[in-house]
Amino acid sequence: MITFKKGSSNKKYPHHYIYGFVLSVVLLTLIYSCNIDPAGPENNNLNDETQALVYDAYEDYLEENPGFPGGLAIRVIHGDKIGFGHKGFDANFSESVHFRGQSTTKTFTAAGIVLLYQRGLLHFDSPVTDTIPGKNIPYLPNTEDYDIPFKDQITIRRLLNHTAGVYDLVNHSDGAAFLDSIFTQDPNYTVSIDMMSAYISEHQKSEFEPGASWTYSNSGYQLLAKIIERVSGKSYRQFMRDEFIDPLELNESDFPDTGNEQSLPEPGMESWAWLSGESINLTAQNMSANVGEGNIITSPRDLSRFYKLLLNGAAGIDMSYVSSYMMHCVPVSASSSSSYGMGLFHYLNLGYGHGGDGSGISVKCYSDPANDFTVFLMSNCWNFSAGPNDMGPLLEQDKFLHELLFQCKKRILGFYKE
Repeated sequence: MITFKKGSSNKKYPHHYIYGFVLSVVLLTLIYSCNIDPAGPENNNLNDETQALVYDAYEDYLEENPGFPGGLAIRVIHGDKIGFGHKGFDANFSESVHFRGQSTTKTFTAAGIVLLYQRGLLHFDSPVTDTIPGKNIPYLPNTEDYDIPFKDQITIRRLLNHTAGVYDLVNHSDGAAFLDSIFTQDPNYTVSIDMMSAYISEHQKSEFEPGASWTYSNSGYQLLAKIIERVSGKSYRQFMRDEFIDPLELNESDFPDTGNEQSLPEPGMESWAWLSGESINLTAQNMSANVGEGNIITSPRDLSRFYKLLLNGAAGIDMSYVSSYMMHCVPVSASSSSSYGMGLFHYLNLGYGHGGDGSGISVKCYSDPANDFTVFLMSNCWNFSAGPNDMGPLLEQDKFLHELLFQCKKRILGFYKE
């Protein structure tokens, strides 16, 4: 059962309960090239075409889900052209609105690790017990808090591509209960990566022996954030500011890491759960337990721009490193059409990118450098219209958004094809 609390913030943190389940359904979604013919636009304007696409999709969704209170936004970058469309938000909604980017954080974390590798400051295939090049400390502390199972078999590469088997604490019921017990006593408490690792170590939890399988692990990316801190000598937040936020002028993005940073900067976008006809506000969240894997606050403009720059070798990482490592994706299972590299999923006929779900937000951003095409898509309301025990509407919503990415790419590229 998914538990929600009414009010301006959701202290039960429902995204910890259902995030992994929603993502697993996305991974199992049948990937195909949409058979929808590109619509003929009224004029040769990408912004108008994107807005028309949003209106069509939103009306289709409302027809199946009357009364849905959320919105839909799409931002497209194709060459030097930009299109932005939205529906269901207030009149002040813009490309600069702040929202929680959730697991798109992982692409930044992976990019940080690859940047350090490019500079010769770490090795992908080193066990996390090895000494950091040029330093006298290991990648992860040699303490009881970091005595995670199979530690000497866990490499940085395996953490990056989710084959390390690190127990995904936030997506297991015991981990959710652990965080809930903390936030119930003090909603503003700052949870550290040390605390998360200590729980895994104390209970000797793991998903599998490293290298034996593939399982999406938020906790694994928290360990990567810790490695960034120990290699760079900076906090994760400061490193991201110095290496990506400031140089790329992503001025609407940040990585809050303390428990009392629960609101969004202005202008901020509220997010909701639509629960049996009632809207529950999930905007305010303590994201200190999600550093490195889900704590980014960003905007449609910043996030889409970052993926375009990264996938074109213009984000501070040479294209040879991006293509050889980040874009080197392997299937997540024998039966899946999706694959994963370093902080990037790959979908045939769509491109490379990442999604994120939490706090009522569903966001997806993918880039296809071969066609110089990037698409950002977001909704700010989870559909629990059938009640907290029925995941059906939420899963249908996710399928709708996922397929819309393909429709958008086909429609826009078909429009501009000569």
